[in-house]
Amino acid sequence: MKKVLLVLFIAAGIYACGGGATEGDSKPVSTNEDNKNSQIGGEAAAPATTTTPAVDAAAAPAAAPVAAAGKDGKALIEGSDCRTCHKDDAKLIGPAYKDVAKKYENNEKNIKLLGEKVLKGGQGVWGEIPMAGHPNLSLEDAEAMVKYILTLK
Repeated sequence: MKKVLLVLFIAAGIYACGGGATEGDSKPVSTNEDNKNSQIGGEAAAPATTTTPAVDAAAAPAAAPVAAAGKDGKALIEGSDCRTCHKDDAKLIGPAYKDVAKKYENNEKNIKLLGEKVLKGGQGVWGEIPMAGHPNLSLEDAEAMVKYILTLK
């Protein structure tokens, strides 16, 4: 009986950590080719538009955060396994996104650094628990996620 429980516990742990790979797991979170102009929308996505709304540069605040170029970082996070370890405003397994935003200035250097950490994983900056890498994401998607996180101050 103990062996059966141990096997079930290990299988549940592997599944919870993403070990239960499926056909869709090998694809990036967003490809834009098969998403019909949506980050995660697929068939239910809004139809593509060819016009871009005009932005008044004078009305924008001088210290506006770096915007994600065409990617919705929040939607990418919600469509991934990030919420297993992170919350916006409270430490879970990993740091709160707001704590990350406080620690790192919103600039291209930090976006690139943190985007690469999302892909490769890391350990030691926020404690001893390592963050698993996410090699199935594209660097562009990881950076869009980081751009969103760094706006949460």
